[in-house]
Amino acid sequence: MGAYYFLACLLPPLPSSLGEKLTFTFPDVTRMVRRHIQPSDHQLLCAQLSVVDAANWESLEQGRDYFLDGGTLNREEMETRQNLPVFIRQFLDEKERGIRRPYIYDRLWELCYQTLLARAEEESCRYLIDYTVWEIELRNYLAAVRFRESEGNIADRAIMSGIRTFDFSGLLSRLDGQNNPLEAERIIDAERLKQIFHCRGADAFSLDAILAFLAGAFIYSRWERMQIPYDIKNFIYGGG
Repeated sequence: MGAYYFLACLLPPLPSSLGEKLTFTFPDVTRMVRRHIQPSDHQLLCAQLSVVDAANWESLEQGRDYFLDGGTLNREEMETRQNLPVFIRQFLDEKERGIRRPYIYDRLWELCYQTLLARAEEESCRYLIDYTVWEIELRNYLAAVRFRESEGNIADRAIMSGIRTFDFSGLLSRLDGQNNPLEAERIIDAERLKQIFHCRGADAFSLDAILAFLAGAFIYSRWERMQIPYDIKNFIYGGG
Protein backbone atom coordinates (compact mmCIF):
# COMPACT_ATOMS: atom_id res chain seq x y z
CA MET A 1 0.00 0.00 0.00
CA GLY A 2 1.24 3.49 -0.80
CA ALA A 3 2.30 6.09 1.73
CA TYR A 4 -0.72 8.38 1.30
CA TYR A 5 -3.71 6.32 2.33
CA PHE A 6 -5.05 9.02 4.69
CA LEU A 7 -4.55 11.89 2.23
CA ALA A 8 -6.03 9.92 -0.67
CA CYS A 9 -9.13 9.26 1.41
CA LEU A 10 -9.45 12.97 2.23
CA LEU A 11 -9.38 14.10 -1.38
CA PRO A 12 -12.81 14.61 -3.00
CA PRO A 13 -13.85 12.65 -6.08
CA LEU A 14 -13.15 14.42 -9.34
CA PRO A 15 -16.13 15.38 -11.53
CA SER A 16 -17.51 12.78 -13.89
CA SER A 17 -17.29 15.10 -16.90
CA LEU A 18 -15.59 18.30 -17.98
CA GLY A 19 -17.60 21.36 -17.03
CA GLU A 20 -18.86 20.02 -13.72
CA LYS A 21 -17.60 21.79 -10.62
CA LEU A 22 -15.06 20.34 -8.24
CA THR A 23 -16.43 19.49 -4.80
CA PHE A 24 -13.58 21.56 -3.36
CA THR A 25 -11.89 24.39 -5.23
CA PHE A 26 -8.46 23.81 -6.71
CA PRO A 27 -6.81 26.09 -4.10
CA ASP A 28 -8.56 24.12 -1.33
CA VAL A 29 -7.28 20.87 -2.79
CA THR A 30 -3.69 22.11 -3.04
CA ARG A 31 -3.83 23.40 0.54
CA MET A 32 -5.03 19.99 1.67
CA VAL A 33 -2.19 18.26 -0.14
CA ARG A 34 0.42 20.70 1.20
CA ARG A 35 -0.82 20.10 4.73
CA HIS A 36 -0.38 16.34 4.50
CA ILE A 37 2.51 15.88 2.08
CA GLN A 38 5.67 14.38 3.52
CA PRO A 39 8.63 16.79 3.68
CA SER A 40 10.67 14.47 1.47
CA ASP A 41 8.05 14.86 -1.30
CA HIS A 42 7.66 18.63 -1.06
CA GLN A 43 9.95 19.41 -4.00
CA LEU A 44 8.05 17.03 -6.27
CA LEU A 45 4.80 18.71 -5.25
CA CYS A 46 6.29 22.12 -6.11
CA ALA A 47 7.46 20.71 -9.45
CA GLN A 48 3.91 19.57 -10.21
CA LEU A 49 2.46 22.96 -9.24
CA SER A 50 5.02 24.84 -11.35
CA VAL A 51 2.68 24.20 -14.29
CA VAL A 52 0.08 26.37 -12.52
CA ASP A 53 2.72 29.06 -12.02
CA ALA A 54 3.66 28.99 -15.72
CA ALA A 55 0.00 29.30 -16.77
CA ASN A 56 -0.54 32.19 -14.33
CA TRP A 57 2.63 33.99 -15.45
CA GLU A 58 1.66 33.76 -19.11
CA SER A 59 -1.83 34.99 -18.28
CA LEU A 60 -0.68 37.99 -16.23
CA GLU A 61 2.01 39.07 -18.70
CA GLN A 62 -0.53 39.06 -21.51
CA GLY A 63 -2.96 41.18 -19.52
CA ARG A 64 -5.61 38.53 -19.05
CA ASP A 65 -7.74 39.06 -15.96
CA TYR A 66 -7.44 35.53 -14.67
CA PHE A 67 -5.28 33.99 -11.96
CA LEU A 68 -5.70 30.51 -10.51
CA ASP A 69 -4.66 30.25 -6.88
CA GLY A 70 -3.03 26.99 -5.89
CA GLY A 71 0.40 27.23 -7.50
CA THR A 72 3.59 27.82 -5.56
CA LEU A 73 3.14 31.61 -5.89
CA ASN A 74 0.19 33.83 -5.07
CA ARG A 75 -0.84 36.75 -7.24
CA GLU A 76 0.95 39.38 -5.16
CA GLU A 77 4.23 37.46 -5.36
CA MET A 78 3.93 37.27 -9.12
CA GLU A 79 2.98 40.90 -9.58
CA THR A 80 5.82 42.09 -7.31
CA ARG A 81 8.20 39.41 -8.66
CA GLN A 82 8.97 37.95 -5.26
CA ASN A 83 10.10 34.36 -4.65
CA LEU A 84 10.02 33.58 -8.37
CA PRO A 85 11.08 30.03 -9.26
CA VAL A 86 14.29 29.58 -11.22
CA PHE A 87 12.56 28.85 -14.52
CA ILE A 88 10.60 32.14 -14.45
CA ARG A 89 13.72 34.13 -13.50
CA GLN A 90 15.58 32.50 -16.38
CA PHE A 91 12.71 33.33 -18.73
CA LEU A 92 12.82 36.98 -17.65
CA ASP A 93 16.58 37.13 -18.17
CA GLU A 94 16.25 35.68 -21.67
CA LYS A 95 13.29 37.91 -22.47
CA GLU A 96 15.32 40.99 -21.56
CA ARG A 97 18.06 39.87 -23.95
CA GLY A 98 15.49 39.09 -26.65
CA ILE A 99 13.84 35.71 -27.22
CA ARG A 100 13.91 34.89 -30.92
CA ARG A 101 10.81 32.73 -31.09
CA PRO A 102 7.50 33.42 -32.88
CA TYR A 103 5.69 33.03 -29.56
CA ILE A 104 7.98 33.88 -26.65
CA TYR A 105 5.94 31.92 -24.09
CA ASP A 106 6.93 28.70 -25.81
CA ARG A 107 10.25 29.37 -24.10
CA LEU A 108 8.54 29.84 -20.73
CA TRP A 109 6.87 26.44 -21.05
CA GLU A 110 10.07 24.84 -22.29
CA LEU A 111 11.93 26.06 -19.19
CA CYS A 112 9.05 24.95 -16.97
CA TYR A 113 8.99 21.44 -18.41
CA GLN A 114 12.78 21.14 -18.36
CA THR A 115 12.81 21.98 -14.66
CA LEU A 116 9.88 19.70 -13.89
CA LEU A 117 11.35 16.79 -15.79
CA ALA A 118 14.80 17.24 -14.22
CA ARG A 119 13.26 17.09 -10.74
CA ALA A 120 11.14 14.09 -11.64
CA GLU A 121 14.16 12.21 -12.98
CA GLU A 122 16.28 13.15 -9.97
CA GLU A 123 13.60 11.82 -7.62
CA SER A 124 12.68 8.87 -9.91
CA CYS A 125 9.03 9.93 -9.95
CA ARG A 126 7.55 7.65 -12.60
CA TYR A 127 4.27 9.54 -12.98
CA LEU A 128 5.87 12.94 -13.51
CA ILE A 129 8.42 11.54 -15.95
CA ASP A 130 5.90 9.65 -18.07
CA TYR A 131 3.16 12.26 -18.11
CA THR A 132 5.44 15.27 -18.62
CA VAL A 133 7.11 13.66 -21.63
CA TRP A 134 3.68 12.84 -23.09
CA GLU A 135 2.42 16.40 -22.47
CA ILE A 136 5.48 17.89 -24.17
CA GLU A 137 4.97 15.73 -27.24
CA LEU A 138 1.23 16.49 -27.27
CA ARG A 139 1.98 20.19 -27.22
CA ASN A 140 4.44 19.81 -30.10
CA TYR A 141 1.96 17.70 -32.04
CA LEU A 142 -0.82 20.27 -31.64
CA ALA A 143 1.54 23.03 -32.74
CA ALA A 144 2.41 21.01 -35.84
CA VAL A 145 -1.28 20.43 -36.64
CA ARG A 146 -2.11 24.08 -36.09
CA PHE A 147 0.69 25.32 -38.34
CA ARG A 148 0.95 22.54 -40.91
CA GLU A 149 -0.64 24.72 -43.58
CA SER A 150 1.07 27.91 -42.52
CA GLU A 151 4.33 29.35 -43.69
CA GLY A 152 7.33 29.16 -41.38
CA ASN A 153 9.39 26.53 -39.65
CA ILE A 154 7.42 24.33 -37.27
CA ALA A 155 10.65 23.67 -35.38
CA ASP A 156 10.41 27.26 -34.14
CA ARG A 157 7.24 26.30 -32.23
CA ALA A 158 8.49 23.00 -30.80
CA ILE A 159 9.75 22.59 -27.25
CA MET A 160 12.20 19.83 -26.25
CA SER A 161 11.22 17.94 -29.39
CA GLY A 162 12.11 14.32 -30.01
CA ILE A 163 12.09 13.14 -26.39
CA ARG A 164 9.82 10.22 -27.22
CA THR A 165 7.44 9.32 -30.03
CA PHE A 166 3.71 8.88 -29.41
CA ASP A 167 0.91 7.94 -31.77
CA PHE A 168 -1.61 10.77 -31.79
CA SER A 169 -3.42 9.62 -34.93
CA GLY A 170 -6.53 8.69 -32.96
CA LEU A 171 -6.66 12.15 -31.42
CA LEU A 172 -6.19 13.73 -34.84
CA SER A 173 -9.10 11.75 -36.25
CA ARG A 174 -11.35 13.12 -33.49
CA LEU A 175 -10.12 16.67 -34.06
CA ASP A 176 -10.25 16.53 -37.86
CA GLY A 177 -13.09 18.64 -39.15
CA GLN A 178 -13.92 20.01 -35.71
CA ASN A 179 -14.84 23.64 -36.28
CA ASN A 180 -15.73 24.47 -32.69
CA PRO A 181 -12.53 25.40 -30.78
CA LEU A 182 -14.21 24.74 -27.43
CA GLU A 183 -15.18 21.23 -28.44
CA ALA A 184 -11.67 20.67 -29.79
CA GLU A 185 -10.24 21.67 -26.43
CA ARG A 186 -12.70 19.33 -24.69
CA ILE A 187 -11.42 16.44 -26.81
CA ILE A 188 -7.81 17.33 -26.02
CA ASP A 189 -8.39 17.69 -22.29
CA ALA A 190 -10.31 14.41 -22.20
CA GLU A 191 -7.22 12.82 -23.77
CA ARG A 192 -5.06 14.47 -21.11
CA LEU A 193 -7.24 13.06 -18.33
CA LYS A 194 -7.04 9.60 -19.84
CA GLN A 195 -3.24 9.80 -19.99
CA ILE A 196 -2.99 11.12 -16.43
CA PHE A 197 -4.95 8.12 -15.18
CA HIS A 198 -2.78 5.78 -17.24
CA CYS A 199 0.50 7.27 -15.97
CA ARG A 200 -0.44 7.37 -12.30
CA GLY A 201 -0.06 3.59 -11.91
CA ALA A 202 -2.08 1.03 -9.99
CA ASP A 203 -1.43 2.24 -6.43
CA ALA A 204 -4.19 4.71 -5.59
CA PHE A 205 -2.42 5.72 -2.36
CA SER A 206 1.00 6.52 -3.82
CA LEU A 207 2.64 9.90 -4.37
CA ASP A 208 2.14 9.32 -8.10
CA ALA A 209 -1.62 9.10 -7.50
CA ILE A 210 -1.63 12.32 -5.46
CA LEU A 211 0.27 14.24 -8.14
CA ALA A 212 -1.97 12.78 -10.84
CA PHE A 213 -5.03 13.89 -8.86
CA LEU A 214 -3.70 17.46 -8.77
CA ALA A 215 -3.05 17.40 -12.51
CA GLY A 216 -6.62 16.25 -13.14
CA ALA A 217 -8.06 18.81 -10.72
CA PHE A 218 -6.15 21.56 -12.55
CA ILE A 219 -7.80 20.57 -15.83
CA TYR A 220 -11.28 20.39 -14.30
CA SER A 221 -10.77 23.78 -12.61
CA ARG A 222 -10.24 25.42 -16.01
CA TRP A 223 -13.57 24.04 -17.19
CA GLU A 224 -15.39 25.72 -14.31
CA ARG A 225 -14.86 28.98 -16.21
CA MET A 226 -17.12 28.14 -19.12
CA GLN A 227 -19.16 31.29 -18.51
CA ILE A 228 -16.06 33.33 -19.42
CA PRO A 229 -15.70 33.99 -23.18
CA TYR A 230 -13.51 31.34 -24.75
CA ASP A 231 -9.85 32.27 -25.33
CA ILE A 232 -8.51 30.61 -28.47
CA LYS A 233 -4.96 30.86 -27.06
CA ASN A 234 -5.85 28.19 -24.49
CA PHE A 235 -6.39 25.75 -27.37
CA ILE A 236 -3.37 26.76 -29.41
CA TYR A 237 -0.87 26.90 -26.58
CA GLY A 238 -2.26 24.33 -24.19
CA GLY A 239 -1.94 26.27 -20.92
CA GLY A 240 -0.62 23.20 -18.99
